[in-house]
Amino acid sequence: MAGIDFSGQVAVVTGAGGALGSAFCRELARRGAAIVANDLGGAPTGEGASRGYADAIVEELKDQGGRAVANYDTVATAAGGQAIIDTALAAFGRVDIVISNAGNQRNGAFGSLSEEDIEAVYAVHAKGAFNVCQPAYREMVRQAYGRIVLVSSQSGIFGNPFRANYGSAKTALIGLMNVIAQEAPDGVVVNTLFPNAQGGRLGGTPLEQRPDIAFLRAAGERSRHFIDGMKPDFVAALACYMASRQCDRSQHMYSVLGGKYSRLFVGLTQGWYSPGPVAPSAEDIWAHIGEIDDRSRYDVPRSGLDEMDSVLAARRALGLEG
Repeated sequence: MAGIDFSGQVAVVTGAGGALGSAFCRELARRGAAIVANDLGGAPTGEGASRGYADAIVEELKDQGGRAVANYDTVATAAGGQAIIDTALAAFGRVDIVISNAGNQRNGAFGSLSEEDIEAVYAVHAKGAFNVCQPAYREMVRQAYGRIVLVSSQSGIFGNPFRANYGSAKTALIGLMNVIAQEAPDGVVVNTLFPNAQGGRLGGTPLEQRPDIAFLRAAGERSRHFIDGMKPDFVAALACYMASRQCDRSQHMYSVLGGKYSRLFVGLTQGWYSPGPVAPSAEDIWAHIGEIDDRSRYDVPRSGLDEMDSVLAARRALGLEG
């Protein structure tokens, strides 16, 4: 099997100064990619700025013989996102890979989150992905090649307590992936990564002050059995594959946790079909809820049209015209 190589390619990594972001940069650079390391350098909650985080990883990559430049723009504005991609074009002339990894957290109980807590997290995770990936996508379409890796979270698909703002913003990336993948021309691939690793900058307050302490203790008890697999390098291996030419599948979601690699998908039970023209009653739904909930038979639609096709299949199963 030939190795994965990024020689001649240019990768933009946002949030590049954190544990995961820097691991992505190292692995891509080690395999030949030129790196644009973007990091605003703010606090885990998003305030402030510093050039130190981006500069540190760039200096490390250069010391190892790599090609890298730093960028300090925020992903939270369209101008910032454009400036990040312009940095890649000015330094290296193209952009082949974007790993949309920049993040912040403002954890709190759902009933206590402020408007600012919600807006600040959405601006970086949901809007930030738009702001960086839109100008990059335009370049990828022009050059007929590109790889976009959107970094989501288990908080977005499975949920974790005290992270309603963070989880819902991360869930938005699934919808973004689904749409880009369906619009993208051949050669442009977009997938979503669900990483789990220790050593990141997110978190903020000391453990004993965190409102989700009971959850963290439970997570810690489980993860002690596979703590070695929580190193950022385990995530970087998957991100590297997803950013490569060898990853020719689009609109996929992949998770890595403790050394276990999995594909995530959204399924649709085959359910109960009640053909028109008269709509069923709420009591009819109640009577068939077991059939509606039955996960033993399901489809995995890749688009709204695919879900429509599942209805046509139900019609054919009843001997009705499709």
